[in-house]
Amino acid sequence: MFDYKKARKNMVDNLIRPANVTNQKLLLALENVQRDKFLPSHLASLSYSETELLIQNGRTSISPWLLAKMLQLLNIEPEDNVLSLATGFGYSCALMSSLANFVVAIEKSDLAQEAQTRLIENGYDNILVKEGNIKDGAEKEGPYDVILIEGAVEYINIEILYQLKLGGRIIAIFKEKNLGQCRLGIKTNTGLQWDNFFEANCVLLDEFKKEIEFKL
Repeated sequence: MFDYKKARKNMVDNLIRPANVTNQKLLLALENVQRDKFLPSHLASLSYSETELLIQNGRTSISPWLLAKMLQLLNIEPEDNVLSLATGFGYSCALMSSLANFVVAIEKSDLAQEAQTRLIENGYDNILVKEGNIKDGAEKEGPYDVILIEGAVEYINIEILYQLKLGGRIIAIFKEKNLGQCRLGIKTNTGLQWDNFFEANCVLLDEFKKEIEFKL
């Protein structure tokens, strides 16, 4: 029988810690949250590998290594309200549950209900998953201290940035051609201040692709 607990510990010790993830609360969440509960059953045995996994209809669960690095950069505090975009079946929300005050997630219709069901079944009660277009965010529940975009983007639309509090943090993988860069933005009085942190690649989210311009 597959030992998920041992696999999860091996992931933290051999994949996450060597990536210079040192936040103790985050490491504890990574040791406790069962990623296998937030994936299709046929992918359960791959839950604690470094692989980005396809959930359904083009949505993926990004590598735990990459997700951990992004969450550490966000430095989520207990009083923070978080907006999660493209959460899939809810693994990232489950991780953030113990770090934040409240998490709101937006997913498309075929994923949102499944994510909420899995989160409730596994005891996470400070998370709301709403059905909708991730590009619209969740203005009604905002503004937010933290916004996580779980996937690669070519741009971020202004409607999302408006939902971030002054001093709030937003993170995403910005992709240009085949190159990806993890960027953290902080909202200031003059706009978003972006910093590059490390190279990374993951699937480009359809909702954050630039429209192709046709020239005659």
